Amino acid sequence: MEKAQARRISALAGAASLAIGLAGCNDLVREADASAPTTTSSRLLARSGVSPSGASVAFVTVEGAPSAVVARFSQQTAAEAARREVSVTDVSRAHYLVRGYLSAYAVEGGAAIGYVWDVFDKSHRRVQRSEDMMVVRGAGDPWSLASDQALASLAAKSADDLAAVLSNTPEAQIASRQAPAATAIAATAQGVPAPQAPAGLRAYR
Repeated sequence: MEKAQARRISALAGAASLAIGLAGCNDLVREADASAPTTTSSRLLARSGVSPSGASVAFVTVEGAPSAVVARFSQQTAAEAARREVSVTDVSRAHYLVRGYLSAYAVEGGAAIGYVWDVFDKSHRRVQRSEDMMVVRGAGDPWSLASDQALASLAAKSADDLAAVLSNTPEAQIASRQAPAATAIAATAQGVPAPQAPAGLRAYR
């Protein structure tokens, strides 16, 4: 019960941080766009044994969809990101800035709904692009088919992508290497055996 409540609080805090970031960072995003000469579009796999929490992010904007869809998607993404240990904070403290794009267009028998995440470092250089899409069956305007269930599925996919990207950053890798040492110090102080770091982390250079 306590863990579930903590996750809900974390998700709400993430949604609030995301909303604050979306409200006032358009100038920052334009600057980032202007100084983004390179990008990588290949999907990264999450680095084993590395939590993304060591590399904090700020969601700057989510564009391309009606405001009601953006609000629902942002809330669901914040909740899914919290479940994956993504640390969401404000722009001034974030290691990375994230800009999102949503798109929807008609296909035979329904609509294709997709997202793109562009991840920028603190120098406003784009370091990674992740994207995916799903097809929703139905008739009507493509955005009318963006049900809560469809957006939740898309948000889960996007949170997986962000967590994978962040787990491959230097900040997350350093934090994960430092965590076993901090645990060992605390365990020694309490007189209990300290857990061993995963072999992958010990071998990392």
